[in-house]
Parts: sequence; structure tokens; C-alpha cells
Amino acid sequence: MLVSLSKDQEYNSFSHGIKPRIFLFLGFIPLLRKLGGYSVCIVGAGMIANSHVRAWRDLANVVAIVDVIPEKARGFAEGNKIDRWYTSVNEALEKCEFDIVDVCTPTFTHCEIAVEAMNNGKHVLCEKPIALTLEDADKMIKASEKNKVKFMVAHCLRFWNEYRIVKESIDRGEIGEPRIARAYRYISFPLWGGWQREMEKSGGVLIDMGIHDLDYLRWIIGEVKEVYANGGILKSKGTDAHDYLHVLLKFEGEAIAFVESSWIHPKSHPFTYGLEVVGERGMLKFSRETSEVVQLWTEGGGETISPLKRDAISLEIEHFLNCIESGEEPLVTGLEARKSLEVALAAIRSVEEGRPVRLPLNGGSI
Repeated sequence: MLVSLSKDQEYNSFSHGIKPRIFLFLGFIPLLRKLGGYSVCIVGAGMIANSHVRAWRDLANVVAIVDVIPEKARGFAEGNKIDRWYTSVNEALEKCEFDIVDVCTPTFTHCEIAVEAMNNGKHVLCEKPIALTLEDADKMIKASEKNKVKFMVAHCLRFWNEYRIVKESIDRGEIGEPRIARAYRYISFPLWGGWQREMEKSGGVLIDMGIHDLDYLRWIIGEVKEVYANGGILKSKGTDAHDYLHVLLKFEGEAIAFVESSWIHPKSHPFTYGLEVVGERGMLKFSRETSEVVQLWTEGGGETISPLKRDAISLEIEHFLNCIESGEEPLVTGLEARKSLEVALAAIRSVEEGRPVRLPLNGGSI
């Protein structure tokens, strides 16, 4: 729903007379109530788990935390008033009752944890990316199907305020069919966990971070048919993980997009991301550096669209819970997440082989 401001509320913005709109994303406003009394075990007591636990607290009952480091598990439990903590998923499954496992661990551990949880009848929300290989992704998808549990991968841009505005504007036809897009994401090399420095554990900058943009562009434009990428290790020392990639995507509908993912920016530089989408009749853009409003440009002029702020992680968790209750499929199924991983793997192959890579990889079957 879009609400236009009255004439006396309109103002000039960006020195171009852009008129503002307020975007009311009513379909995903958190209910701020516990849905069905579900209980959750969070696996992983790292940085992302802190964001997840805040969101879960309003929507379900967090009954346990698991981390392989006892001190981290205990500290997380005490800090968040969680009654039980464990050092393995198996121990939690044996000693505690819960409905959902939230996987917030390093990427290379996702498959084993998720499959074990689903084989024990638990619904699973897993942080992105789904896995490091298509083979592991397939194991996770098959486990969810075999055990008839809900499985969702937390590609949060599909719930992020500015990105949702762009998606809904495109769906309304305000810029016509997207023809080109540019998405970028910059930060210094992550230091909160040594595993990011190992390619076989993190997948490098594109799989660990840039996959946000690959997944989002697939969502708003369609399936990718060819990938060409440049980059590698351009700056970082003591790592075999790529720290910079520039990726050209060609889509089935002949649209093209550029994705830039960087871990080479200085520590003093703030985390930066942005998006531009040009369609047949207009353009949408935003940048975290300049503003949190989305600019819409058409032949008739420009305007800004301002989101009412909602926490993306809360929105995706509420959506996941609603899917459990209703039986509907999540917005980001295991198969959807696998497709985004496949694009990222094609880009890495392109860098290694110095050529464009066509999709699907490995026959595209699971």
C-alpha cells in the first residue's frame, strides 16, 4: 500500500523536485505475538545469532542455545535468559524438546546440522548461504522432503525495507520490465571469525556476502543463464578466500546485471550497499551511503519512496512461522537457495577458468 502526502507535505529532495511517498509494507508488519507457542533451539552463538534471538523473543519461545565452545554457549544463554545450553545439536535433541532449529553457524557446518535436525522432525531456518556445494544443498532439500518439515534459508534481502519497495514497485509495473541492474556490497575483511579466511569454509566474498545480491536479483528479474566474473584475492594476506568479485549476469529474458562484492575496503569505511534497476519505462535506486529512501524515476519525473522501518529478520521469522502454521511453502525454499548458490558457484568457476559459464551446472538436477 502506498500513501501519498498532501500538497503541503510535499517537498523538494535531492535538488530535483522529487516528491515523496511513504511505503506501508502492511503485509509483513510483525504481529509481535507468539505464533502457536512454538519453541526454538538456536545453533551457533555468534554475531548473527544475536540478531535472530531478538527477533525470536517476540514471536516464539527460545528454549536452548547450542555452541561448540562451552563458554560462548553459557554466556549467550545467560545474556539472553535462555534456560538451557548445549555443545552439540545431538545433545540438545536428546535432552530438550523444541519444534524449530535455527542454524546460525559458519557455512561449512550448515548441511550436517540442518539434516540432523530435520531427520529428528524439526523445522529448520538456516542462515544464508544454504551450503558451500550443490551436493550439500541437495542433501538438505531431500531431508526436508523426506521428513515433511519446513525448511527455509534466511536470504533477508527479500524482507529488507528498501529492497521490498523495489520489488513491489517492479511488480506494479512502475518501471516496466527490468533491463539492467547494478548491486554492490562493500566492507572490510571480516575478522569476527577466522573461518572466513578459508575458501573451503566460507566460499569467499561472493558466497558469504555477495549471494545476498545474487538471490535478490534472481527474485526481481528471473533465472540466470550465463555468468562471467573477474576478481580473486586482490588485497588480503593470509587467506585463500576471494576478497573481491565483479560479476556480470545474463538472464533468461535478456536482462543483464552487475554485482560487485568487496572485502577489500578499509576498516574505517562503513558497510555500504546499494541497488539500481533500470526498466523499460523508469528506474529505481537507493544507496545506504546517501539515504534510506528509494528514488523512483520515470519519464514524467521523480519521487522518493520512504519505508516504514521494520526489522528484516523479524519479518522473515514471522513469515517462516506462518508457513509452519499454514502449510504454505516459504518464500526462500531450499530449492530457491540452491539456485542462488549455483549462480555463485558459476561465478567462481568463471574466475578460475577465465571464461563465461552457462547455467545450469552439473545438469541442474537434485
